[in-house]
Amino acid sequence: LNHIDSDGKFLLHMEKRLIFAFDQYCEGKKTTKSRKRKSKVSNEVSESCEHLIQTFRLLQLLCEDHHLGFQNYLRFQLGHTSSQVNIVKTSCEFLILLCDSKESIQKFTTIEISLVSQILLFLIECIQGPCTGNQELIVKSDVVAALDSIIYSVNRNDDALSQFDPNYMDLKSLSCLLLAAALEGREDDVIHFHLDRRLEKAALHRFKAQLEFSIRDITHRTKHEGRLPTSEELSRLNTKQSALVAVTTILIDFGHDIPLSEADRLTMMMQLSSSPNTKSMKSFDGMSGGGGPSSLKQQHRRLDTSANVNTYAPLIGVVEVAWRGKVEKACFPIPFEVKYLPDETKRTFLDEVDISSSEKRMSALIKKCDYFITEMNLIYRKAESSPIFLRLHSSLPLFKIANYGLIIALNANILFSNAELVNPSHSIKQTLLGDNQLSIWELTSVIVTITFGTLVTLGYVIIMLTMSVTEVPLAIKQVDDEFHDVDKDYVWKKSFWQVWIGNIIALILSFGFIGLHFINFSAVPLLYIAILAVINVPLALQTLRTYVQFFPHYEISRNYAILYDLFVVKSFLRNHLVLCVFCLLGYFINIEFFSLELLDVVSISPIIADIIKSITSPGRALMLVFYLFCVTTFIWVSFGMNHFHEALMVPVLNEDGTTGHKECGHTIQCFYFIFHEALSDQAKMRQFLAPAHVGSEHFPMRVIFDVVYVIWVGIILLNVITGLMVDTFSRIREEKQARAVSLANDCFVCGILRQNYEDLALGHEAPSFDKHIAEEHNPWIYLHYISYLKAKDPSTDSGIESYVRQQLDEQILEWIPTRTSYYLAFFVKDVKIVTSK
Repeated sequence: LNHIDSDGKFLLHMEKRLIFAFDQYCEGKKTTKSRKRKSKVSNEVSESCEHLIQTFRLLQLLCEDHHLGFQNYLRFQLGHTSSQVNIVKTSCEFLILLCDSKESIQKFTTIEISLVSQILLFLIECIQGPCTGNQELIVKSDVVAALDSIIYSVNRNDDALSQFDPNYMDLKSLSCLLLAAALEGREDDVIHFHLDRRLEKAALHRFKAQLEFSIRDITHRTKHEGRLPTSEELSRLNTKQSALVAVTTILIDFGHDIPLSEADRLTMMMQLSSSPNTKSMKSFDGMSGGGGPSSLKQQHRRLDTSANVNTYAPLIGVVEVAWRGKVEKACFPIPFEVKYLPDETKRTFLDEVDISSSEKRMSALIKKCDYFITEMNLIYRKAESSPIFLRLHSSLPLFKIANYGLIIALNANILFSNAELVNPSHSIKQTLLGDNQLSIWELTSVIVTITFGTLVTLGYVIIMLTMSVTEVPLAIKQVDDEFHDVDKDYVWKKSFWQVWIGNIIALILSFGFIGLHFINFSAVPLLYIAILAVINVPLALQTLRTYVQFFPHYEISRNYAILYDLFVVKSFLRNHLVLCVFCLLGYFINIEFFSLELLDVVSISPIIADIIKSITSPGRALMLVFYLFCVTTFIWVSFGMNHFHEALMVPVLNEDGTTGHKECGHTIQCFYFIFHEALSDQAKMRQFLAPAHVGSEHFPMRVIFDVVYVIWVGIILLNVITGLMVDTFSRIREEKQARAVSLANDCFVCGILRQNYEDLALGHEAPSFDKHIAEEHNPWIYLHYISYLKAKDPSTDSGIESYVRQQLDEQILEWIPTRTSYYLAFFVKDVKIVTSK
């Protein structure tokens, strides 16, 4: 506009339009008869207000996205040949005239509230970013006095526009947002000095208490009714939360944000309820309900005694952001869903994240944010609308322990049962048909077995359904994200043979073994099926899962990936389905299958889980050692069959029932036997080898033959297996201890060490290191902040929120303080703040 409109015709037209409409408004006010409480505004006043609202709305939209050039252009036009136009100053004058006193504000009608709200929205957009010139112009004018009057005053013009009417509360909220925007990003104390002298802090505290109570009232009502907030309630909640953030920001900047005790807050609520303007109010947030002071007292008592709502739980979170060369405190409304992030999810993340540096820690946290946010939202929507799900989800660990207690009781009953009662369903069937009469104790044992088994099965079904609410959508999201991120150029480079070559080789080897076995021995179908089912089928399913991701445009590929991840990768569904199958087999086949359910302790006890992990973690190394064991046994058997055939003896059952020995008739037979005995008896093969005679021709070679196998297999390989598992368990335990020490002594967010922090001797006014990592730089608070930003409309961002959003989009961590904090920068003047310019 500086180049195209060098004469400033656009702004001159906007200014004339604003002045003309405002003059029309003033004339209409003069010609209007003195209004009573329920009189209507004249048409002239209404039309002029609509013209003003439309013009200010246009100017507001032109300032969107914190356009600093246009913000300054509204105040000063560089290089214009004509006189300067100051739209910001004109807008401030309009606001001052409209809100010249508390009495005039108390007489506002709905259209006038809308006009003042639009002027405030325009001024907010003029200074957010920040635009320092517009900030100083607004704060040094009488706008601060007008804002103070808006926050303090109560509307008396209409019963429908009481102090707690949503529209009137919005007007107060916008006033606080403008004040907070004026303080945004300041590197000096000019704005603070002017506001500190002219702003009434008591009104801010009072308004903050109103907002907190109103927000809690809405959330309690929806929770009590077992539903999610409606769109209208969400709109009011967002407005009130934004205002609460603004008020908290202002009070923090002035050091007045002192938490109220429960008694002080209750006193504040009672003072609100005794206000003369609450007689006609219907509810604290404008909704229908009981009226009068007693209504507010009853509402507060209802909230205070609620078992489901913490009346004094924090509504506002504070994170520290490195911005414009210093550490700023950014306030934000804590999303309602964040309290539903499971502790197990947090522990899993902290156990797996790379904690070697703060940058790696925070990068991992930010990358996992979408996963965490999805999980929180899923649980929140279900928990808020279903109290049953909320109780089940919150007590799921205890429910698992209780279900395992039933498994122990079930197996204890089986332990003392009659050995003939191996099939409960068959025993009941025979009893009902009269084929077999059970004694009272046998019948009781069968009934207890069936009852406990049914309860256990039902418990597993409930656990699966509860966890499926979150795990199934998360699995779908992970597959969709994986398919979305597939490198399409890489897809076509990855040929069919490159993906399936390993599977094809395994299949050829399996059929080769089956063919050789079938030719040399009698057919064993179960063995052949087991080889294909145990080796080839899992390998084929895994390879297919890898292959389908290269074809994301096929719906069948996506569906297969989802099913594979749910039933194979996700342990919760896989394990509990297997346990349910064991229950059914225990009913209809044999009660011995109930004993397998005792293995569920692995999913309950972290210690046993670590023991299992010590076996699975070195799985590759153990498989290589096992392969070396098989190779060694085969080599030993091959040499033994050729050179010491008469010495290799296998046990046989004689016709008279006695046990004898005979020479190995076939290499594979000898291999099976030696393999079994070597594992079960630690390679002590003396009783199955014919004795070696001193002085015989092959005695020296026989000694070497026996000793080599015993030393290599019985001493070295078997101990290597034990050592791998023991070392892994010790490493897991040491890593856990080291991780716990690191998280306790190294700030997760900024990376400052406890010793370095305490060596600064900050004094009693500064927070301790424990408070620093628990409150100031709590990583989960940063997760809450990112969740809030992702749910927020970017067009309503403040300057600091726009900066953080841009950093997140570009995957840059310069907004996170590095080895510093808000208090460190305040108490230690020479602390180095790592931040972007």
